[in-house]
Amino acid sequence: MIEDQKVILIQDGAIDELMSVVFLTTMPNVTLSLIDVVNADCLGYPTYEVTWKILKMLKKSQTLVTMSNARGLNPFPWSYRQYSMMVNLLPMINQYQNKVAIPKLVNTEDVLHKQLVKQRESGTKSTILCLGPLTDIANYIKSNPEYKNNFDSIVWMGGVYTPAKHKGPMMGNIDTGVAPGANPYAEWNAYWDPDAVNTILKSGIDFKMFPLNVTNKVFLTPDIIRKHFISESKTYPILDLAAQMYSMVAFQYGYSFWDTVTAAYLGKPDLFKFHTLNLSIDTSNDPSKQGTISIDNENGFPVNVAKSVHVDRFYKYFVGQLKKIPQ
Repeated sequence: MIEDQKVILIQDGAIDELMSVVFLTTMPNVTLSLIDVVNADCLGYPTYEVTWKILKMLKKSQTLVTMSNARGLNPFPWSYRQYSMMVNLLPMINQYQNKVAIPKLVNTEDVLHKQLVKQRESGTKSTILCLGPLTDIANYIKSNPEYKNNFDSIVWMGGVYTPAKHKGPMMGNIDTGVAPGANPYAEWNAYWDPDAVNTILKSGIDFKMFPLNVTNKVFLTPDIIRKHFISESKTYPILDLAAQMYSMVAFQYGYSFWDTVTAAYLGKPDLFKFHTLNLSIDTSNDPSKQGTISIDNENGFPVNVAKSVHVDRFYKYFVGQLKKIPQ
């Protein structure tokens, strides 16, 4: 575990990402310096609002929240993007008030630029925890290559690769019934902007990837909610909130703790085992192929890829940290 990590969180408002905001505030070795909301798997402004409300509820409103202007090549389906609006109406999030004051919207680009310049002048570095597309960081590296020296590492929930001799169903998470013509072998955070992934792969920055190959193993089901959240929800209000939020998605096939699993690495890295793989991503013009990440020992770039996660210990750690939040 790295002590005193200054973390920039990039998130796009899915249920597990909003719970990751809560989770990160419980880690004593993490200082959240900035939360960048990307208008990808969400509606941007409602996500900006609810992120502020969560921080205020937790008395962590000194953390700055911004909203990005980034746009992806392959937008998420509209039906996927509604959940931050639902969370935004929950009584506890609103502190049982009719209206919670929201600070004026701040643009990510200006704030991030100033923060990185200040870091460079002071000799400090940040860890980027990206739970959505990599577009904002890729854009900064392309426009200001020296910025890559500001990052200790990029920790990314995204991507999927097909292991050698794999047999069975497709490894991606794109439903072509909802997104006709899309690439079923891709993962959405990579598919939203494949070129951004390619930029990070080539950058030489320490890049830790938490692909579906690992995160899909930590299921979110009604039974998991009953066991880990509802069972003690009367004693711990934050578990009650978690149960309410996760119940919105608990009946979706294949939903997993993708984002909180990745966030857990910052506080408890021994939950994971890694291996180094040479990876490349398809950035061609064909939408049925874009975003495919391949093991490519000839032309790929070395990436520290999560190989396994200790599932039971993750649940124990996650719930245990939430219980530490003052009531």
